[in-house]
Amino acid sequence: ATTLFDYVRRAMPFHAPGSLSNDEVYAVSAFILAEGKIIGRSDVMSARTLPLVNMPNRDGFIPDTRPEQFKAK
Repeated sequence: ATTLFDYVRRAMPFHAPGSLSNDEVYAVSAFILAEGKIIGRSDVMSARTLPLVNMPNRDGFIPDTRPEQFKAK
């Protein structure tokens, strides 16, 4: 859910990315999570509650064991 918050904060709204307040980003994130039935419609998102959201695929990630191809110099 924190990745969702970060994406919304940096990318929305389309015509003015990064212009939403944190409260607006929490509201948009809560709306998206509720539409996906990940949280309840009346749940409140905040800095304290957002990291507690259990995303459906949290255990489905596979580590990438390939070596890094591009390293920062």
